[in-house]
Amino acid sequence: MPDFLNGLFFSEILADNAGGGAVNVNGQGGTNKQDEFVEIQNNTSSVIDLGGYQIWSDKHGLLHSFSPGDEIQPGGTATVVGTYNNPPAGFYGANGNNNSASGNGGFLEDGEGSKNDTLYLVDPDGDYIRLSYGQNAQVPSSLPSGFPAGGSLQGAGEITSSGAPNATSILRDADGELVEGTPTAGIPGLVCFAVGTVITTCDADVAVEDLRPGRRVPTLSGEEVTLRAVRRAPIGRGILRWNPDLRPVLVPAGALGNTRPLHLSPAHRVLLRDARADFLFGSLEVLAPVRHLVGYQGIHVESSEAPVTYFHLLFDRHEVIRASGCWSESLFLGEVAHAGIDAVQGWQVQSGIDLATMSHDATARPVLKRHETALLLDTLAPLMQCMKRAA
Repeated sequence: MPDFLNGLFFSEILADNAGGGAVNVNGQGGTNKQDEFVEIQNNTSSVIDLGGYQIWSDKHGLLHSFSPGDEIQPGGTATVVGTYNNPPAGFYGANGNNNSASGNGGFLEDGEGSKNDTLYLVDPDGDYIRLSYGQNAQVPSSLPSGFPAGGSLQGAGEITSSGAPNATSILRDADGELVEGTPTAGIPGLVCFAVGTVITTCDADVAVEDLRPGRRVPTLSGEEVTLRAVRRAPIGRGILRWNPDLRPVLVPAGALGNTRPLHLSPAHRVLLRDARADFLFGSLEVLAPVRHLVGYQGIHVESSEAPVTYFHLLFDRHEVIRASGCWSESLFLGEVAHAGIDAVQGWQVQSGIDLATMSHDATARPVLKRHETALLLDTLAPLMQCMKRAA
């Protein structure tokens, strides 16, 4: 179980990016120690302003200071990388004492032998959580020089003896425990359909769990595209208990044109089509995360902690496809997500397709932010009330 600071926790650390399995997180100059990272995740249902938060190292002092306006979405991550020029949303190039990512330990101490370290996440009031790692990890007896004064440790302080071998990260398992695994920087969320969702294909409606790569699928644009890869992602009771924001969102039948109840991961985006969207945002059709629609037309988060299995559907491009009668997105691989996507377990891939080379330049439709979705729904609500009275 993670220690939490105002709903934030350490979700993943890559401390020794070397060897044949090294990953290129920043997309710059190959795979090296500049790609080492610290990732934190938001475990709440609200956006968190990261302004004033800092990440510290016992060995290297201040690693990064977040600026006003930096924020982390519900269930989302913020990833601080040793060096990153012009990072995309959710990623930050380290700006502290060790931002050159050079030297024996790179951005972070490797974690092997005597190179253990303790990382701290500090809030604007000086309160903090800490995570100690490395072989025979040692919790420091005092805080680093210059560490913000006046705060106190939240939680007991986590410790793992993992030495994290080359190109292996320390991350959370399904129960929130720290384990060694494959780096997946900036991929917190699950943008996918829950088991039982019916996907419209070119020759039949097929349950998502029965789809296989190579199937042809019609899209909102009128094209027929080939399903390149499918990933099955079971989520157990443990992770739903300590991270309830991964529970499915239920869209009741008819709420969004769907012919039957639809269960989606909270980050999954669905299509909204209305002239008001064109007036407000310059596009008749827009995408919005289904979690931003909770409370609208009976859409709500499932309260059960029953295990759920999600499915990613991957195409050459980001697509809008029909799921149980509702138009919604396929998996989107942005600038960073594709870098580690092939390392994630559970993929079925069409023959001849290399996941490591896949990426998507743009979303299939404009994506609304939370406040933009709220504005659109506010304009739709009076119309929906009129339609109900007329009925």
